[in-house]
Amino acid sequence: MRGRPLAIVGGLLAGLALSAPAYAQQFSPGSRSLGDRLMPALGNGGYDTLHYTNTFKYDPAANTMLPGSQTEITIKATQNLSELALDLRAYTVSEATIDGIAAGVARVGDKLVITPAAGIVNGREFKLLIKFSGTPLEIQDPDGSFEGWSRIPTGGFVVNEPQGAMGWFPSNNYPSDKATYDFFVTIPATHTSMANGELAARTDNGDGTTTWHWSLDYPMATYLTTATVGVFDYREWTGSTAKGKSGDPLKVYDAFEAALTEAQRTTARNTANRQDEIITWMAGLIGRPYPYESHGTVLHRTSLGYALESQTKSHFSGSSINVGTLAHEIAHQWFGDSVGPQTWEEIWFNEGWATWWAWHFANKLNGSATTTAQQFTSNYNSTSQPTRWNVAPAALASGANLFDTFPVYTRPALMLEAYRQIVGDAAFYGFQRALLDEHGYADININEFIALAKKVAQQQAGFEASNLAKLDTFFTQWLKTPSKPTMTPQAFFASTPAPGTVSGTVPATLALTLGAVPSLGSFQPGVDREYTASTKATVVSTAGDATLAVSDPGRLTNGAFTLPEPLRVELGKTSWAGPVSNEEVTVTFKQLIKATDALRTGAYSKTLTFTLSTTTP
Repeated sequence: MRGRPLAIVGGLLAGLALSAPAYAQQFSPGSRSLGDRLMPALGNGGYDTLHYTNTFKYDPAANTMLPGSQTEITIKATQNLSELALDLRAYTVSEATIDGIAAGVARVGDKLVITPAAGIVNGREFKLLIKFSGTPLEIQDPDGSFEGWSRIPTGGFVVNEPQGAMGWFPSNNYPSDKATYDFFVTIPATHTSMANGELAARTDNGDGTTTWHWSLDYPMATYLTTATVGVFDYREWTGSTAKGKSGDPLKVYDAFEAALTEAQRTTARNTANRQDEIITWMAGLIGRPYPYESHGTVLHRTSLGYALESQTKSHFSGSSINVGTLAHEIAHQWFGDSVGPQTWEEIWFNEGWATWWAWHFANKLNGSATTTAQQFTSNYNSTSQPTRWNVAPAALASGANLFDTFPVYTRPALMLEAYRQIVGDAAFYGFQRALLDEHGYADININEFIALAKKVAQQQAGFEASNLAKLDTFFTQWLKTPSKPTMTPQAFFASTPAPGTVSGTVPATLALTLGAVPSLGSFQPGVDREYTASTKATVVSTAGDATLAVSDPGRLTNGAFTLPEPLRVELGKTSWAGPVSNEEVTVTFKQLIKATDALRTGAYSKTLTFTLSTTTP
């Protein structure tokens, strides 16, 4: 059989049918959940948000958003939409319009369901305006803690992780749907507004109120938004060494509760002054600029009991700012804010990095003798609470566990420190740069994290296959396994790979599998248009070479009627110089219909023959 081609043949029917009306579009509702395992009620499908303009006319004495308050969202449809939903628990909604045309509004639990006057086609950008009034709300989380618009005597202290945004503005409340923002907050002239980004304007309205305009030009997740209002000791200043993303000196905005004692406010100012130093130091080590143009702190006594890395405005609940916590929240601006979690199952990514950086800051800039390596050793060797290892960071039981200290903060930080010791400092900081370069202003999932960590280890630390395989074991143990990991830096290098031999045989195989029958859709008579459709051909060959071919397409026919223009078939790949396994080849069908072509009602079709052959079986 030397030199004789070996071939198999597959048949494919390319069909179409004329239907009436040929131009009709199908529209369907966007989903009312994005399927998060830990926070399943959050988020909505069918669209991406691009920009929010929040206009708040807020009466702090009554804790009420007055008429004239509204949110305008620039949205891009990702499917043909008959309706879309937003997350909102607060307010009375008085009106909704899409590009100025009235839309239907319904409340279904925490969802605000919008029905446009006509279907919205996939890919269309549009502006959704929602007008509302009423009381912004504090939201209770599954763990019993509170967030959202947390009431303070002079206004609201606003933090949102993970779901509090729905307490004060309508949004797609999910971490992977990021957008840019403008905030226009009208409040009494005695009060201060602290929102995300930079202060673009502060306008005296001449009626005892001031409108604060904050603008953020970098994408942000809803849980990182803020619009805190209160009576504050407010200041603006410029970093002496720190730079913003653009390279301009960093803008800094601080707001300290005015009712604190002078001594408390002085202490807070002294701690906040270290923002310049911390940001300069972190940016230098990471080798990438601070990701925004400003940072700031907000300090007020509340019952919340925690701090939060609201994007560009770190919030502190209490009467003082702990400098270690400040470093933690600043680290989040890179890891958690710029590179964010794709789902709430990646919360370990945010908190692991911020915890590691707080340890490093304490040792290098804040007088602690404990290095990050010693943090690893003491935490790993501790015999206290051995059951704390029984929860894997990437396998939390429920949303009530999102902020559990050891599995979400400490264990991921220990993993990062172990990775640093395994790959070395150069690759460790190279990994952080790669995260920012490839996922900055976007999000990351666990598989992307592991793949990038291995890629950096290979390219920057020279890891070969056996060590890359051990990294798979390392990350599986530290992130996914509900027990104490045994793959430590010491254990990683304790074994040496040895060569071995194993054999197997491969039977002669030449296989071609054709995908679903494609349809060119409905031809519209009287219109010049080229119709396209595609399918996949899957090729398996153990031969020394292989060739994929298709018979002469000819013309599509409908009984006795034949289309004037020939059918064209294009193969994404036609030849292989060696074995191939389950490689998909795109098969594209193109049919030109001219305005003068006479079309007969019914289905046009053509049976084609695809052949996979070889000369070296």
